Amino acid sequence: MKISSEGLALIKSFEGCKLTAYKAVSTEKYYTIGYGHYGADVTKGMKITQAQADAYLVSDLAKFEAKVEKYNSKYNFNENQFSALVSFAYNVGSIDQLTANGTRTIAQISAKFTAYNKSGGKVLAGLTKRRKAEKALFDKGTVVAPVQPKVNKPMVASPTIKKGVRGIHAKYLQQDLNYVLGLNLATDGVVGNKTVEAIKQFQKKYGLTVDGLYGPASYNKMKALLG
Repeated sequence: MKISSEGLALIKSFEGCKLTAYKAVSTEKYYTIGYGHYGADVTKGMKITQAQADAYLVSDLAKFEAKVEKYNSKYNFNENQFSALVSFAYNVGSIDQLTANGTRTIAQISAKFTAYNKSGGKVLAGLTKRRKAEKALFDKGTVVAPVQPKVNKPMVASPTIKKGVRGIHAKYLQQDLNYVLGLNLATDGVVGNKTVEAIKQFQKKYGLTVDGLYGPASYNKMKALLG
């Protein structure tokens, strides 16, 4: 896989681009240049063009894409997850620790992003912001759709369902009322006061006679709604 344009933009925004070699911290072994390119090939006083900076970035990205790709057979990352992890690796060096060498779940990896916001044991605002952005990209488009409630087609109406009725038809009615009205009635198969009030609410909403009795007219309307 390859990093997305959104992931690339994230890296560029946090790394910045400097065309003259520098040391962010004086104790660092090597100099840095371009979009965070760091290594023995960068020397004091070195200057590069924008094109060279872009070339360094492409070369460096390939290395970090490979570091993420080695876990892809386990996780089957989507584009957003892959790109966020490449950004993380570009900054930290790898995703081995973040994934606990491939033993964490996707949800656990997501939750761990924000823990990597320190340098020398101190929390840095820039790293905190970057981890937040990477986590947002990692989570983007990965929300699991809620499970829709199971719908039982109406099986009531004869005999009429009213207060005090018990059994499977009463339970089906409670499930149907919950679905069409967005309620949370207990589906205990016992028509009590709350179920009667829900019947009235249903009848009022759909222009039926509001009597709390679930008869043919109410049944037909429910059947039309649920199919």
